[in-house]
Amino acid sequence: MEYIFVGDTGLLRLVKAEWKGYCIRSVADIEYWIKKTNQKPDGNSEITATFIIDLEHNLLINDRHSEHVVCAAGENVLSAGEITFELGKNKSYLISQITNQSTGYCPSPKSWSAVKYALEKVGIPFPDFFTVAFEFRICSTCGWINVIKDNYFVCINSECQNPLSAHEN
Repeated sequence: MEYIFVGDTGLLRLVKAEWKGYCIRSVADIEYWIKKTNQKPDGNSEITATFIIDLEHNLLINDRHSEHVVCAAGENVLSAGEITFELGKNKSYLISQITNQSTGYCPSPKSWSAVKYALEKVGIPFPDFFTVAFEFRICSTCGWINVIKDNYFVCINSECQNPLSAHEN
C-alpha cells in the first residue's frame, strides 16, 4: 500500500531536494551515513534515525529529528517510522528497534512487508516485525490524527471527541 502525506501541511515548506533521506543499499552505506552526518551513539551504542521506504522499495534515512516528509522529499511512501542501529559486539551493525511511528504518513503495521523487503536487500540483521507498532486513525469529523492506544477509538481533540473507525483509514 502506498501512503500519502497527511500531516501538518506547514511541514511541506521544509521539503528540499538536498535534505532527502540517504539511500541505504548496504551496511557500508549505514556506516558512511553515520560518519558523514556525525551521528553519535547513545549509551547503548545505538543510533536512531528517521526512515522511509520509497516507492522503489529502498530504505532512506535521515537524522532522527528530521520529518518523514523531508526524508521522502514530499513523495508518497510504502512505510515510515524510526529505526535504531546498534553496533554489535563484532563491530558490525544490526537493527535493534524499528517502529512505524510517523504521524505524517500514518503507516499501518501491515506496511512491515515493504520494510522487510527493503531490509533484506540491505543485508542487515533486523527484528521479525516492528518492535513497536502503532495504529493511526484520522478523525473524519475534525481531521485530527490519532494514535490508537488500548483500543480507544475516540478522537483525542478536546473540541471533537467523536468516535473513530475501528478500520484503517
